[in-house]
Amino acid sequence: MSTLYLIRHGQASFGTDNYDQLSQTGRKQVQLLGEYFAEAGERIDRIYTGTLQRQKETAEIIASALGSTVPPVAVDGAFDEYDSDVMLREFAGSLTAAELAEAGWPELRHDRRKFQFFLERAARAWVEARIEATAMLPWKNFHGRITGALQRIMQSEGRSKTLMISTSGGVIGTTVAHVLGLSNHMGVELNWAVHNASITRLIYSSEKVSLSMFNALPHLDRQGRRELITYR
Repeated sequence: MSTLYLIRHGQASFGTDNYDQLSQTGRKQVQLLGEYFAEAGERIDRIYTGTLQRQKETAEIIASALGSTVPPVAVDGAFDEYDSDVMLREFAGSLTAAELAEAGWPELRHDRRKFQFFLERAARAWVEARIEATAMLPWKNFHGRITGALQRIMQSEGRSKTLMISTSGGVIGTTVAHVLGLSNHMGVELNWAVHNASITRLIYSSEKVSLSMFNALPHLDRQGRRELITYR
């Protein structure tokens, strides 16, 4: 059997000019995560990461924390998150002026609660193919890109490997729903539950893939660190 860890990136810089970078809290979350894996003594054979800066920063911090057993890091765009900016823009374009005013668009980008509610509505529209744009992958293509890449990695890496993927909540939710045979809508719902710098673990062989851990925070869920637990 082999092990595949799906790691959500640390907290990004919500509300700033450049969301796609780790915040100070995000870097701390990931540093503690890397130290957790180092202390566990489990050898990581390779770390994969998407191309987004917050994903690559997360992979680099974890790799560095592993010390003398630093694994190689491979960049694979298949593990990039969906483009929320395009999704939100297209969804906003599908609403009436009154609906936009009620939602608070576009000022809601600086309000975490309103932003999350609007993003959830946009994501449902995306999954149901009610919005589309040339700059945005259809849901079925996003799903296929992820599952295809996972299958390729599992086949190419061989047996008895321990791998890690630094990615995002949408990728993790989609993967878990796929492994459990859940609906596309459940994949999106799982996305909202995934904490920053959390651990999801898959166990796999040539015949089967199983979920053995979801959204765990053993490095943060303890006294003196719980204030570092975040969703966004």
